[in-house]
Amino acid sequence: MKRFLISLLITIGIIFVLFTQITLKDLYTLLKNIDPFWALLGSGGYLLAILFRAIRYKWLIHSKDIPLSELFRISVFYNLSLMVLPSKLGELSYPYLLNKISGLSMTEGLASLIASRVYDFFIILMIFLFSSIGFQNFFKINIFFIILFAAVLILLILLVFFYMTNCLMFFSKILQKISRWTGKNYKPFQWGQKKIHEMAEDFYAIKAKKAYFSVISTSLVSWILVFWMFYVFMRGFGLEISFLKVVFGSTLAIITNALPISGLGNWGTLEAGWATGFLIVGLSKEKAIATGFGVHIIVFVVCAVISFVCWMTLKKQ
Repeated sequence: MKRFLISLLITIGIIFVLFTQITLKDLYTLLKNIDPFWALLGSGGYLLAILFRAIRYKWLIHSKDIPLSELFRISVFYNLSLMVLPSKLGELSYPYLLNKISGLSMTEGLASLIASRVYDFFIILMIFLFSSIGFQNFFKINIFFIILFAAVLILLILLVFFYMTNCLMFFSKILQKISRWTGKNYKPFQWGQKKIHEMAEDFYAIKAKKAYFSVISTSLVSWILVFWMFYVFMRGFGLEISFLKVVFGSTLAIITNALPISGLGNWGTLEAGWATGFLIVGLSKEKAIATGFGVHIIVFVVCAVISFVCWMTLKKQ
């Protein structure tokens, strides 16, 4: 309850600050005048992005062959959870849904989720690196330092991924030694040691599949579709803006949304990052904030509708 209230206060605070710069009428007018053709096109792009993420999960799961239709449903429910649950709790919905719907262990679900997030961060940083080259004048620093900074982050991500099994095994042994030193069999220590050990084995199995190219390809296509969706929605709002500017502006929103400080779902934090990114690329303050809310609302509605359809089909089965 406390976590929920803190998340709610963070969301309300950010949204309140943003709405001191625009009015509800601005947002209503933006949504009311969206071109239906572009809205449908963007919604189709969102569906395809989820589909490619489901394909990616299929490559990351090693213990059983889960039907793509089932993984698509889980991906849809997971995306909706990210938008409604507080303090990043939506992330845990993925291993939970895999366990309840597909019978997969929680540790394997969590391992595949972490692996997918590592690939996401790798791709997003690469995209941010290349897109920021066109806006290097804004940063007031040499492009070499931008490349160096991004390269260091990418290297750290790759090291974490390839040595995740060793790190988890190390923590598992520490818990085991603590339990032995105390001379008591504390069940929480035993449970934690067991689960960490299982997750280490899951990571080893994921790496053993050596599906690096397949996972990177599906992840990249998924992100390209997401950026294309953003671009299409911006066109639907009547804004003439280049694809490169949309990529740069929305990448900042995605990076902001990945920060540990989070409100209710990703409301507020995503809009704040979106407004910052699109102010940099030249949009007015009002347009930058209003389009952030507009795109987020449309994505939420589309995801909610798809989730309802998936839930109905799952219920029939």
